[in-house]
Amino acid sequence: MDRDYGDTHYSSAFVEDAKQGIAGMELHETRHCEQARVARVIFWDVCGRFYVETFNRDVPLDILEELVREAKERLNMKRHRTMLMTDR
Repeated sequence: MDRDYGDTHYSSAFVEDAKQGIAGMELHETRHCEQARVARVIFWDVCGRFYVETFNRDVPLDILEELVREAKERLNMKRHRTMLMTDR
């Protein structure tokens, strides 16, 4: 994601921590030249589920929905690539 919403700019980045068994997308906002991590959507291997975390910020629902879509698409692509590589 790389999107303006009102006076705030939102961007996302892929995150992965093999030790914790998580992967997903983090959301950062830039407002008045200050950047902060505001949310993340992670898939936790142990539970086999997605989780949404927010970090003491209000985040518009349509921004969160876009982040969830992006995380699911990114992890599906990663899983698909892994499956293709193991089929060889």
